Amino acid sequence: MEPLATTKVCPQCAETIQAAAKVCPHCRAWQQQRWSLQNPQVMAAVAAGFWILVFGGLGLFLERLLLPRRDFAPHQSELRIVESHLSLRVSGSNLLVTVVGTLTNLTAFGWKDVGLEAQCFNAAGELVDVVARGGDFSGVTLLPRTSAGFRLEGKAARPTNDYVRHEVFVRSAKDLRAWP
Repeated sequence: MEPLATTKVCPQCAETIQAAAKVCPHCRAWQQQRWSLQNPQVMAAVAAGFWILVFGGLGLFLERLLLPRRDFAPHQSELRIVESHLSLRVSGSNLLVTVVGTLTNLTAFGWKDVGLEAQCFNAAGELVDVVARGGDFSGVTLLPRTSAGFRLEGKAARPTNDYVRHEVFVRSAKDLRAWP
């Protein structure tokens, strides 16, 4: 059996050093595993990466928080209902009003959390029911100059024959760049 060596050669500077040395006394090169968390250079890189992520995330958060938000009101007429259809169905003991359709964004801006309202009228033109969805458009984002489908559903307040016609309105939307 061979006796254990008491010295070794540093792979960086080729100087003879003690076999148990963690750092070469000549060139200060780390002698153990290069990618070990005990290596101060690896720990420094990990810490630097962590702080870069923290400050980068903080910067993005502040940018979203402080950016001026686009007001929806001047652009309300540019979010249009292209088509919509009203249907009534029975679910258990409830009569449900469902309005499905397509919404188009004619603006050069993106919108999220679109609030929609469907007004239902009888044959005399009187408002008989409202089905609305505010601030929750099924997670759909309207990118600039695109269209998306929507569905509004609610429990009917009147008998089936009172639902003769309907109109759908866009009531609210948030700037896509706004946080949250």
